[in-house]
Amino acid sequence: MDEEAATDGPRRLHIFTPLVEAPKRFARFISTTPGLLSVVSVILVAAILAAGGAMAASSGDRQDELSTMVNRSEPVSFSAQELYNSLSVADAVATTGFLTDPSRTADTRDPYRRALDTASRAVVRASNGIDDPSSREMSLILEIQEKLPSYVSLVTEAGANNRQGFPLGAAYITQASSMMQEELLPAAAELYDRTSSSVVAQQHRLTRPSWFALSGLLAAVLMLIVAQFWLAAWSNRRISVGYATATVLMSVALVWAGVSSLSTWHEGPRGVTGTSLPLQTLTSLRIEVQQARSTEVLGLVQRDYTSDNQNSFSDRVASIDAQLEQLRGAADGQDGRTRIDEAREALRTWDSAHAQMVSMVRQGDYSAAVRATVGDDDNGVSESFTALDNDLESLIGNSREQLRDYLADAGAAASRVNLLVLVLSLLSILCVIQGTRPRLQEYL
Repeated sequence: MDEEAATDGPRRLHIFTPLVEAPKRFARFISTTPGLLSVVSVILVAAILAAGGAMAASSGDRQDELSTMVNRSEPVSFSAQELYNSLSVADAVATTGFLTDPSRTADTRDPYRRALDTASRAVVRASNGIDDPSSREMSLILEIQEKLPSYVSLVTEAGANNRQGFPLGAAYITQASSMMQEELLPAAAELYDRTSSSVVAQQHRLTRPSWFALSGLLAAVLMLIVAQFWLAAWSNRRISVGYATATVLMSVALVWAGVSSLSTWHEGPRGVTGTSLPLQTLTSLRIEVQQARSTEVLGLVQRDYTSDNQNSFSDRVASIDAQLEQLRGAADGQDGRTRIDEAREALRTWDSAHAQMVSMVRQGDYSAAVRATVGDDDNGVSESFTALDNDLESLIGNSREQLRDYLADAGAAASRVNLLVLVLSLLSILCVIQGTRPRLQEYL
């Protein structure tokens, strides 16, 4: 009797019994119509949340990358470009000043001091934007910081000797210019190439469509279509208004995000070509102009303007003109083309004045050649070079503004897509719940 009573008593529950029984209870739950409707509704809500969340995350990542470009990568690249330009300007001013007024050293000239101050500030800003202290970019910055004082010292020695009438000044200024052309400027050029290439690479990455997020939106739309036809067949009713509305809303989100991504994919490379690449080209052109000016003046300092110097100058002028012509063909607005035309006209005037200066040197009229090179004649060498340099500086500034405007517009577009997809996803979830609720109420 005791054994039988023990057997018929309440069964003891094991600690894992709820876990073992859960699948069975869930299977019994979904075997009922309310249970199946609830599960389908939960799956649809989860799919919409996942699709909207994936698109929002993708848009958020895109906005973060754009913010990084605007606030970090592009300023570092601009600082490198500013460093590159200011070093070249300092060298051109130092060599030119060596001829204009022997009684003054280069460090007493405002353009020279401004160029060095700009270079020093640009070095600091560029170094602040580099995270990895062991990177090649940081090594280049340290190299420039180490060699720039030596260059300044050589220029100062050249001016001191020239002021006292010692011919050794020409050797010092030649050595200083060689150091700038062969060591400092190549380091600055590599730094600029690396930082600007990083900006271009980031732009190209941002032009790629978010295929994963788009596939999530497409899957959600397909699931909604299948679910509403299943619900109509299961309940022998017309199509649910809630499910149909959710399908329309998610389709709008899919089309909006898809068109935006495809537009970015198609127009993005053109935006890169129209902003970053012209800025790189213009920067290189300005440096080439400054180097040509330094070479021109050094030929007079050394009192030996050889055929090699003339050929080098002519080749540079031809290269600059060809690149300006390419930029003009790719320019969008009339204002940009007009400025490029003005730069090309200044280049031609400079080339003509330079040819006259070389003719004076070869005729032995050195004083006239110096006056033609550093004088203030409107069509002279100095004024033509200054006009060309100002035009290039203006074009560089406009290109940078276009680049930053392009990045800002891309960030605003990503923000709009993100907001729209989130709103439509939340509305779709409410529509799914509203579409399921009347069917569940029929069984309550």
